[in-house]
Amino acid sequence: MPDDASGLPFTDQLMVENNISRETADVAITEYHKFMYLCATRGERNVPSKAVDLVWHLHMQHSRDYWDGFCNILGKPVHHNPGGQGAKHLEGYKATVEAYRDLFGTPPQGIWKQHNKIGTFLTLCLLTAFICFSADAISQSNNPVFGVLFMSLPLYMYVTTLNGLTTKGEFTLTFEGKDPFANDDAGDCGSGCGGCGD
Repeated sequence: MPDDASGLPFTDQLMVENNISRETADVAITEYHKFMYLCATRGERNVPSKAVDLVWHLHMQHSRDYWDGFCNILGKPVHHNPGGQGAKHLEGYKATVEAYRDLFGTPPQGIWKQHNKIGTFLTLCLLTAFICFSADAISQSNNPVFGVLFMSLPLYMYVTTLNGLTTKGEFTLTFEGKDPFANDDAGDCGSGCGGCGD
């Protein structure tokens, strides 16, 4: 991958711009290469995950390397089409993931998935109920230190879960459990993700 104008290697630029680890950047770039192979060989529209689309956009900023180098290696120019939305876009994403599975196996969760918002919301409801009942029990006890220790983990989980429902960091690459792109609707990023193919 190319260097940017400041001389940063592509991986480092991806890390700096998205505040991610080298491991995450390396995996995201590998997944981008796999996606682009699908674009070059599969006759249907391919829809990337948010993370893959982010790498793609950064690579296209290095236009000489993208068009003259990378697309030559792929054997054809791969154009980025505007993003879609709704059911058709999500169907395209799911078909892309199926094609990926057929060729490469199960995709890594941190790059191809998005948190299940319904599951996150239910978790938040359960944590709220637990915290309310526990707070009442702790207020009636004689040991406040035990109460603080007892409540610290549920409160931490509550804040983390609440953060998962927000769009904060929506386009920040992370990996595995802390990934904002995790679960079935990862490709349904509204007008944010483009695609390639027909």
